[in-house]
Amino acid sequence: MYEQLRELRDKHGFEVAAVISGNQGPLVDKLRSADIPFHVADFEGDPAAPAGIFKLPLGVLRLAQLLRRERFDVVQTHVFKSMILGRPAAWIADAPVRLAMIAGPFHLEAESSAWIERVTHWMDTQNIPTCQKSRELLLKIGIAEKRIAPVIYYGPDPGNFNVDQIPPARIREEYDWPETTAVICHIAYFYPRMVGGRWTPESVHGRGIKGHEELVRAAAIVVREFPDVKFLLVGRAFGDRGEVYLAEIKELVKELKLESTVIFTGFRNDPNQLLRAADISVQPSLNENCGGTVEALLMESPTVATRVGGLIDTVRDNETGILVEPGDPEDLARGILELLRDPGRGKALAQAGRQLMLEKFTLAHTANDLATLYNSLSERVGPRRRGYNPLVSLVRTAVGGPIFLWLSFRVIVLDLYFPIYWRVLVNKLKAFPFRARPAPGEHQA
Repeated sequence: MYEQLRELRDKHGFEVAAVISGNQGPLVDKLRSADIPFHVADFEGDPAAPAGIFKLPLGVLRLAQLLRRERFDVVQTHVFKSMILGRPAAWIADAPVRLAMIAGPFHLEAESSAWIERVTHWMDTQNIPTCQKSRELLLKIGIAEKRIAPVIYYGPDPGNFNVDQIPPARIREEYDWPETTAVICHIAYFYPRMVGGRWTPESVHGRGIKGHEELVRAAAIVVREFPDVKFLLVGRAFGDRGEVYLAEIKELVKELKLESTVIFTGFRNDPNQLLRAADISVQPSLNENCGGTVEALLMESPTVATRVGGLIDTVRDNETGILVEPGDPEDLARGILELLRDPGRGKALAQAGRQLMLEKFTLAHTANDLATLYNSLSERVGPRRRGYNPLVSLVRTAVGGPIFLWLSFRVIVLDLYFPIYWRVLVNKLKAFPFRARPAPGEHQA
């Protein structure tokens, strides 16, 4: 968000502002350093929690009031949680152009959040898919094509990925490995295992979404052919439950006797240098947008990724990298082994990948595409449609009440409490000591 706002202001002349959840932290520091104004809103409402959904209406009304005061021409949300608040707020406020930039396929593949998307998408002028998979899912859940903008990728600033100026990390020297040591790099948080239920895609229930477990099991296969290979798992645990998952992965490494092969580096502040030093970058996610593949390919790191979400947009099989099946350690090992056996091929794929990233996946392309979309939709709205009509806001507030009641009932009763009590009932029935009725002439013990 910060990079998009900065680019839209500096390169396209837009007046920009951010709406965020607090007034301190790294994002606030970045906004202040770039002199980007920001407003603080209450993002505490969570549709996946009973208490949170009751907070949503008040948060929506407060944000609608803020939008009416500032009179933005375009209101754009990003992740699902901000969309849940910003979408109805911008609609009630009567903002002229309202957009939701879909951060990835995850919420479109989960039953409850996909349902919310389907029944509320009309409040936005358009949805912006950020990979082809998200576009396909929007169409699949019944959103009309006219409500879907062209795909606009989240692109980083290529100035931060200059392969001629960023030296490789001295990782082999740091760990006292020979310079010929092959290094496989995976950079990701250790997120907790995904819980089951309607709020997560079925494919990730009970699993680590970044594919750490599958990578460790693949390492056990790769090391048979390349006994000196090293796998760097770069990143820290995400929260207390993430610590539990990290401990599970470390225990798996011990079970497979891979302690000298799989290295847990923790947090590192030199990811781009690590990518330059690695022989292969791996993205084994089970559900993902473009993940870290854009950065890896910009650093010309030979890349193996799973065939999910937006990873297939960046890693084109046998063109810019190797694609493997998600959740399949053997296929993941196959992709890694292909590049270890033929380093020249991996380098050629990575160079082609960098060229593709520069052509389609940079911050400049993102900002250009957004600016084009903003101008196009603003022209479609027309100069007479200034928005923020008090009567429209009043009517929409009245109409929004029943919508929120319906949404609350659906989410709380059907998505939260009904599954819980249904499972309790089923478990009780399973535990009930049913006894067969004795047949005539038999005696009951």
